[in-house]
Amino acid sequence: MGMFNSLFRKVAARQESAGLDIVKAQSVVQDYRVFLETSAPLPGRVADERQLPHSKELIKHAISVCMRVIRDPQLNEHLKHGYLMLSAWQNDVGDTILGVDFTQLDLDTDPIELADIIQRKSDVMSKWTPMIKAEQSVLRAELEALGVS
Repeated sequence: MGMFNSLFRKVAARQESAGLDIVKAQSVVQDYRVFLETSAPLPGRVADERQLPHSKELIKHAISVCMRVIRDPQLNEHLKHGYLMLSAWQNDVGDTILGVDFTQLDLDTDPIELADIIQRKSDVMSKWTPMIKAEQSVLRAELEALGVS
């Protein structure tokens, strides 16, 4: 993503007063971006936050640094979505991504059996969905506090 690299280079000399400079923030955001391209759970699924390339708090902080330093609306929109996507990773999910992976369903399976598979995989999300939604609300509020909505 040349756009990210180009924009980050323009502000690489600026420092963030909270201790995370833009160069480190860029590195964390780039790691997260690459991770999202290969490992993000599909919508309606949840993964363990230990799978993230950095702690959730560090990623959030790095994204906020980048949004404050780089005032590019298009880039900030991408960063905002990445920030909100953090809700798909929760504590103590385990090693397996939970929820229905519709890309892996065999649509030639008997419809009743297929419905049963979907129901079983959906039931496990009953614990996680409220947690994900609650965190999404918190993340939205944090973005609003940063002046991003």
